[in-house]
Amino acid sequence: MLVEEALSTTGRKLPARGIGADTDSAMATFRIISGPNKGLAFHLEKFSCKAIGRSVTDPQKTAMFGVDVALALDEGTKGLVQHYLTKQFKDIRAKGQETGSFKRTSDVVLDDVSISRLHAMVFFGETGVGILDMVSKNGTFVNGEEVESRLLKKGDAIEIGESKIVFEG
Repeated sequence: MLVEEALSTTGRKLPARGIGADTDSAMATFRIISGPNKGLAFHLEKFSCKAIGRSVTDPQKTAMFGVDVALALDEGTKGLVQHYLTKQFKDIRAKGQETGSFKRTSDVVLDDVSISRLHAMVFFGETGVGILDMVSKNGTFVNGEEVESRLLKKGDAIEIGESKIVFEG
């Protein structure tokens, strides 16, 4: 859901859904509660983003959960991400960075053969924490609803392939 879509019919903004503008939290936490990497967690610092995908190695091999790998972004994907950032996070005020820029940190690589190599990206800015589907084959779901992008609230469940990831706040 884009920020503009969060307007009610009266033109008022709906209450904030993420943990951004109304809190000083500098870290968002995600925990994998089902799928091949169940029990593992990852964190997202404010003004940063991470890609979520599967290993590019042989899908039949056992892959390690990794956060030290960068998944490649082609020009089309970079354009998709930039479009999302300008729509969803247009109020970013990153210190020492251009408005709308995020530091890409190490990616989350899952051992889930049912997700795309570059499946989704999570972002944490002033607006809050959001997710963007990277035109994945099997889709990205938040609380059972397929989404292209969505601002997240604490407790939201992200489903990609066989993996279910909870945004803990």
